[in-house]
Amino acid sequence: MAYQIPVKYFNSFWLKKVVGDTSLDPQEDQPATWDYESTVTTTVIGGGVGVSTATEPSPLEYVLPTWPGLPWSKFLSKPSKSNPNVIRSYPCFPWGGRNWAAYQAGNFLPACGGSLINKTPTEEEGRERNWFVEEARIRGGYNNTTVDFGVKAYLVEDENLQQNRFNAIIYSGIYNSRTGVNNTNVFSTADPITKALDPANGSIQKLYAYDTNLTIFQENKVSRALIDKDAIFSAEGAGTPVSSAKVVIGQINPYKGEYGISKNPESWAQYGFRQYFSDRYRSAVLRLSMDGLTEISTYGMTDWFRDNLELVSDDPVSYSVTYTVNNSGKFDATGYQNLIRVSDLDCPCETKIPIGSLMEINGITRNGLYVSSVVPQGNNTCNVYLSIPWRPGDFALNDFPTEVSFITVLNNQIQGGFDTHNKSYVISLQTNKPDTGRGGCTMALDAYTLSFDESINGWVSFYSYIPDVIDSLKNNYISVTGSNIYKHYVNSNNGLNYGNFYGTHYESSIEFVFNPKPSMVKNFQTVGYEGTSGWEVDYFISDATEQLLQGNQYFAARDMTNAIYSLDEGLYIDPITQMPEHAGFYIKENKYVSNIVNSGQDIQPGQVNFGDVGSSMSGIKGFFATVKVSTDSSTQVGGMKELYSVSSKWVISSN
Repeated sequence: MAYQIPVKYFNSFWLKKVVGDTSLDPQEDQPATWDYESTVTTTVIGGGVGVSTATEPSPLEYVLPTWPGLPWSKFLSKPSKSNPNVIRSYPCFPWGGRNWAAYQAGNFLPACGGSLINKTPTEEEGRERNWFVEEARIRGGYNNTTVDFGVKAYLVEDENLQQNRFNAIIYSGIYNSRTGVNNTNVFSTADPITKALDPANGSIQKLYAYDTNLTIFQENKVSRALIDKDAIFSAEGAGTPVSSAKVVIGQINPYKGEYGISKNPESWAQYGFRQYFSDRYRSAVLRLSMDGLTEISTYGMTDWFRDNLELVSDDPVSYSVTYTVNNSGKFDATGYQNLIRVSDLDCPCETKIPIGSLMEINGITRNGLYVSSVVPQGNNTCNVYLSIPWRPGDFALNDFPTEVSFITVLNNQIQGGFDTHNKSYVISLQTNKPDTGRGGCTMALDAYTLSFDESINGWVSFYSYIPDVIDSLKNNYISVTGSNIYKHYVNSNNGLNYGNFYGTHYESSIEFVFNPKPSMVKNFQTVGYEGTSGWEVDYFISDATEQLLQGNQYFAARDMTNAIYSLDEGLYIDPITQMPEHAGFYIKENKYVSNIVNSGQDIQPGQVNFGDVGSSMSGIKGFFATVKVSTDSSTQVGGMKELYSVSSKWVISSN
């Protein structure tokens, strides 16, 4: 019993337009410049693929004429004029076309069929044959009825060249999975399907649709547009949204304020009805909510963002490192290389050759040839695996190279994301610059990751991790670095993973200022805190109390303390009493306290010192004091450390 199975089909027609004006003469082996890149294939008769004679040049790369985004599929094989034993494949028109402007210039592009190769085309033929059809089958099936070239159901534009409308939006037809309508590849010029914004505000960097609105981020402006509705204005100027079946993107209205997203759309994040992003051109971090744009970088961080946002440039940074080849590597069955072994004492390869670096020999790089992995072999020697096989002939070399270089291109970026676990916006400023300490062997990364808390309208913390991507999913805060993805706030390792990012433990610290009675000079005598054990004082330093002259230079004189150890790290046994004592914090009435020992580094004229310098209990003197406390490296490493308050006992200075 036979069954007839109905199959959905679409008639497939690819209409391509040649947009180049120069071409290629296969008899003279002359290169051409077009709008699409492809490689001319060279075949040596009696040999394998590639160039095997010294007289024949290496395969050339040509940029071919085509409609943007669609490659050529037809090639014409002809003997090379310089070497008849070499067959070269050249791009050609599938049905015998020529480019009239190229012919007028003395060049031509051959036809695959050969019917017009020896025939001089007329100007009309040259213009008409700029078009050709890639697929011409009804239903697109094998051996189905073909269609011939007849009346053209399209508008002929003599200057139909590609344009870069960086400030415009275009949309296609609708897609409806329930009814089977799919017009996502239909862009009808009969319908108003484009919307353009002011080009003076720069290019469109990001679009975000929510509810019935579309947010449009340009470099220097943020706007919103109605979706599936338009607005009619009354005589009083009030807008009334109305639905319209033909309106997809309605009226565009800019938000108040001269702010944009610069060229950092990666800084954008969204939570609820709020959106966050950075404007590097104006040294600002912004929040877009129901009340419009707000510059949240002014909440106590204006100077910091002004100094650091300007360091994140738009231009990518590249660096090159050179290594010695200590053997020829490993060959595959066809005689090509699939890895290369390198070593150098000044630039350790396991950390200085990032994946994706381009290999360069004699100033030549090959398209598609990049580092896929690096495997250390010890003694600063590495096996570098490459993306495609290669041989010295690809770099115009007869012998294996003794030195190779690897070029790495890095982009500066401002990563942004929302942490739904802590309800905070996280932003990471990442700037690459040459590492002068390593002799230019690599790039140093200046990165700062910090968060903004809506509940207090303030920037609450800096973080030690440097993410490539950050986002949240179902109350889980996730970040990506390299090829690894991490879930934050996971209670693992018996709860001893606090401060652990990407497998590395970092100490936590807080820096603050003691400033009671600002106009009064004080002596700070003690320091104490409420919380858990494991906190220590890195420094306790006063403001500049006097300018001292040494030689011909003035410097600021400051009082400072010795480091104050935590409860566990400061524990020792008195050699006389054999009783436990503490050189730093000790606990008293459930509060950790310690005297302040003046380090005695800046002795001012006329200053009275009590006891030996470096062991005085007199404290420090100043109008205010800057204090940094941090977790130690031995008390329950990775465990939870809490800090509720920090205080200091002080008296009015008698000097």
